[in-house]
Amino acid sequence: MVALDNVEHLKVLNLSSNMLQRIDSSNLQASRYLEILDLSRNGITTIQPGTFRELKKLKYLDISLNSLRTVEDDALEGLDSLQTLIIKDNNILLLPGSALGRLPFLSTLNLDFNRVAALSSEILGSVQSEYLQVLTLSRNVIRELPAGTFQVFKNLHKLDLSGNSLAVVNSEIFTGLQASLIDLSLSQNKITNLGSAPLGLPQLRKMDLSGNNIADIPRNVFSDLGNLIFLNMSGNIHFDPVPPYLLKPLLNLQSLDLSSCGIKSISGDLFTGLGQIRELYLHHNNLLELTENTFQDLFNITFIDLSYNHLTSIRPQTFVNAFKGEFFNTGTGLEYLDISNNQLTYLFPSSFRIHPRMKIIKASYNKFSYFPAELISSLQYLEYIDLSGNSLKTIEELDFARLPRLRELYLSHNELDAISEMAFHNSTQLQVIDLSGNKLDRIGERTFEGIVRLEFVDLSDNRLSELSEGMFDTNKVEILENINLANNKFEMAPLETLQKQHNFITTLNLSNNKIKLLPADDQILTNIKKLDLSYNPLSMQALKGLFNEPKTVRELNLAGTGISQIDSLETPFITKLNISNNNISEIPEDVFQRTTLMEELDLSHNNLQKLDSLSPVWSRLTMLKYLDLSNNSFEIISAGNFENLE
Repeated sequence: MVALDNVEHLKVLNLSSNMLQRIDSSNLQASRYLEILDLSRNGITTIQPGTFRELKKLKYLDISLNSLRTVEDDALEGLDSLQTLIIKDNNILLLPGSALGRLPFLSTLNLDFNRVAALSSEILGSVQSEYLQVLTLSRNVIRELPAGTFQVFKNLHKLDLSGNSLAVVNSEIFTGLQASLIDLSLSQNKITNLGSAPLGLPQLRKMDLSGNNIADIPRNVFSDLGNLIFLNMSGNIHFDPVPPYLLKPLLNLQSLDLSSCGIKSISGDLFTGLGQIRELYLHHNNLLELTENTFQDLFNITFIDLSYNHLTSIRPQTFVNAFKGEFFNTGTGLEYLDISNNQLTYLFPSSFRIHPRMKIIKASYNKFSYFPAELISSLQYLEYIDLSGNSLKTIEELDFARLPRLRELYLSHNELDAISEMAFHNSTQLQVIDLSGNKLDRIGERTFEGIVRLEFVDLSDNRLSELSEGMFDTNKVEILENINLANNKFEMAPLETLQKQHNFITTLNLSNNKIKLLPADDQILTNIKKLDLSYNPLSMQALKGLFNEPKTVRELNLAGTGISQIDSLETPFITKLNISNNNISEIPEDVFQRTTLMEELDLSHNNLQKLDSLSPVWSRLTMLKYLDLSNNSFEIISAGNFENLE
């Protein structure tokens, strides 16, 4: 690399993502001050002895994503200051102990995504162990680990063995790591057995055992893990029932993941004593019910995910099919609760009253037909509610009112046929309201009154044929930015109702309605940035107005609107145009004369027959990145058809 001869004080050199196949010492002789060298994503197959001999100051070396099979004993000679070595994603079969033994200050070694099959204290014995803190060997093919494999590493903090083929793991493997190991990952192996003795890792803070085949854990295995903060047992699909003694020693545990473990029931005292727990992940199990003491005295809990179970009730004896407030006897810390995708039919009015700091409630895809206002009326910190995919039929007066921090409300895919005009009263910070997929044929004029800024309103897939005049006047809604009215029954575009918001509306979706006519020179159509009128039976007059009258639209969808001919587009800022599924047989040369910013054009499913006639058109579209001409009637493609699409 002669080019480097004159930059002898270079400290950082990135040669990644080239086509280098070899590198030797002569290439780097003039770069003796290098501290960081990245050779990743090349085709290097071997490292010659002495390649890095002159790089006495190098601290970081990345040779990942190459084609190395071995690292010769002398390959890393001279790297006396190296701290981080990344050799992941090569084809290395054996950990290069002798080569690593020449790195006296190595602290991080990454050998992920290789083909290392064997590890032992003998293989690792040559490695300079005094400073090594991070060792990652994930996604290799290691099947077993002898006793004392890592005993030379007295200062190892993190060990990652995830994605191997380990079947048995026990305390003897970790001999020597008692005083140092903080983070242990054994996920995505084939572990069935953790032995019967304590793991012997009292300093451990994080342990990941997810994605294994663990069905049971003997009583003493976790007995010395009193400092553990994060435990992930998810994806052990036969880990049921969870032994009631399992978590008792973990007094400092803050995050526990038992998702996707096939759990059918939880003993009432499983979480007893976990006073520091903040996050509980129990989703994707087979829970049918929860006993009344399950979450008792978890004073610091802020997050519970119970989604994707089969909960039909939470049983405080007398309440069948009830989600009763006393069940969560946890004080006032709960902020996030996910009970979506269960079979709950009713929430007792006091369910959330003892959780005044609740911010997020996800209860979608259950069987609720009624949602009492008392459930959330006292939750002054509530920001997000998702009740989509239930069987709610009406939204009554004040159901979602007086919630000063509520930002997002999702009520899609219920059976709503009516909404009280006072339903959102004084919830002035609402920004997203999703009412799509219901049976609404009318929205009252005052429904959104008092809301400061509506970022997105989704009223698609309902039965609306008109919008109440004045419902979006600025004295009711200060700002409306995006609205979806697709798949309704509009015969006239409700532009008059939206008129007062013409300075703010960015996106308007009116697709799949019955609209034929559009008013000329309408301010909404003139100022809108993203407009979808696809699959409406638009008249020729309406189409002419869209094409010929000046507009600032950036994205325009007119697919399936009956277009048979196109005139010159007066949309100089447009970047995306969809006119597919029409009857277009030719495109005049000057159609795109003013659309020089166009990046995406969809002309598919039309009657275009001659590509030759389109060649002059392409010369206008110098910014075009995506072009769809599928499902037309072209018979011949010649070399020059696309020559103007460079």
